[in-house]
Amino acid sequence: MYILHYFVKTHYNFTTVHRLLQAGSKYIILKESSNIQRRLIIMSTTYQTGNATKSKILTQSKLLFHQKGYAATTYTDISTSANVNRALIPYHFQSKPILGKAVFQEILTQTHMKLDTILDMSQFSADFAGMLHLMSFYYLLQDNIFATFCTQVLADDHTILFNFETEQAELLSLSKKLSSISSEELHILTLMHIGIKEQMIQYLMFHPEMNVNAIAKMHLALLLSYIGQSRKKCDELIDAACEVLDMLSFQIDDSFTVSISFS
Repeated sequence: MYILHYFVKTHYNFTTVHRLLQAGSKYIILKESSNIQRRLIIMSTTYQTGNATKSKILTQSKLLFHQKGYAATTYTDISTSANVNRALIPYHFQSKPILGKAVFQEILTQTHMKLDTILDMSQFSADFAGMLHLMSFYYLLQDNIFATFCTQVLADDHTILFNFETEQAELLSLSKKLSSISSEELHILTLMHIGIKEQMIQYLMFHPEMNVNAIAKMHLALLLSYIGQSRKKCDELIDAACEVLDMLSFQIDDSFTVSISFS
């Protein structure tokens, strides 16, 4: 960010300046006052530094959660590794479970983006693309360290892991019929969708021998039968998605970075 020490009579109040900063404005004109200049300079540099600090905390948290485990990692571990003041962790991520959720959501987003890159999603129908995204989550759970991480975050706060809006969008992508039900029905189905995922995280952790394909079939059949989709169609859709995903290799490295490649 560039700050121009350009003295003008126009009045820029602090709310306006803050909005400019949030919008990513490169130039801020300062009113002729050494005190105001000083405060605005602090505001602008803090805004940049804050984003960098938040990113450092997230990056080092991913490394430590993978290395030590979520439960064993402390704020002190993270602050030392990231070389930041310990108090900045709850400042940027209000609690440890929220930090865990941020790591989890980044892993999921990264997985979907890499899946979209390696597969030409334009060749698939919207419901099949949605199924690939949903199934990729179950494939990630086959990584024991990731499954343990998810289990530990849920144990810390069982309400925190999944983003309601994201999960609702995922659910809607599975069938156009879901967009025709009432908002209350959709809300309840989304809660069920999240609840099933939470339970399956813990179940698969202690029953790794369970077939992911079978779990997903039960999950989707429970939800989509509500809109009249047959069990046979659900099974066919999941089997087809598994055929595609079985051609891929999902790897999670020691920084919780996901890589996807053809086997």
